[in-house]
Amino acid sequence: MIACTTPFPRVAILRNYPLDVETEWGQQMLDSIAGLVRQSQPEAAIEYYAPIDGGDTPDAASFNLVILTGGTWDITLPEEQFDPWVARTVNWIRQTVRESPSTKLVGICWGHQVIARALGGTVVYGKAGTLIGVREIQLNHTGSKVFKGFNFLRLHKFHKRVVERAPPGFTDLANDHEIMRSDSDRILTFQGHPEMTAKIGRGIVGHGDPSYLPDPSPAGIEKLHRDLEKAEDGKQVWPVVMSWAFPATT
Repeated sequence: MIACTTPFPRVAILRNYPLDVETEWGQQMLDSIAGLVRQSQPEAAIEYYAPIDGGDTPDAASFNLVILTGGTWDITLPEEQFDPWVARTVNWIRQTVRESPSTKLVGICWGHQVIARALGGTVVYGKAGTLIGVREIQLNHTGSKVFKGFNFLRLHKFHKRVVERAPPGFTDLANDHEIMRSDSDRILTFQGHPEMTAKIGRGIVGHGDPSYLPDPSPAGIEKLHRDLEKAEDGKQVWPVVMSWAFPATT
């Protein structure tokens, strides 16, 4: 494949959750990612892909960066039980790593997990159960060098599955495989959501998969909303991600 050589950054966002026209949070999530990209790369050309809806996967070589969003499909299942769109996504990740050396990948939450699974890691249900709200992610020495000035990052969490074993050729930047970077320097993944806002989180709590709610009672929902309103560092994380993705232009 021929690497992307356009004079402006080309970014693909691979959506891994259904886009419900009756709720707003799904589009808000896409808009948040695009807005954060353009804060550092205002001329970026952004395209959207949704194999979950039967759409195509990106031609990876045509993009400098592909961002894989969160989602809810159970990536702990045996590979022979994957839905066709999940199998296509896994195969696309493997093909991209093999054939598109100039394309970088960012995985967020489910994107973090599916990249790990595609490249030889394992994903399991977390012992802590469902985690929703802003949590502190403890960085290790390498992570503190990448995210200069931080010993930990406060990021939104919205998941019940975690990476149990990192894929070969990946280095942890935080405890418990929360943030990983490939040794090839082509892949960066986050279990947390640096793109999420409290408003998006409230939308998911109100209209998302109820199985993700640890306590669906009014008191439990109120606590989730409080946790979603805590101060977070996503806005500080994204410039680092963009500098990593586009080191010559940021």
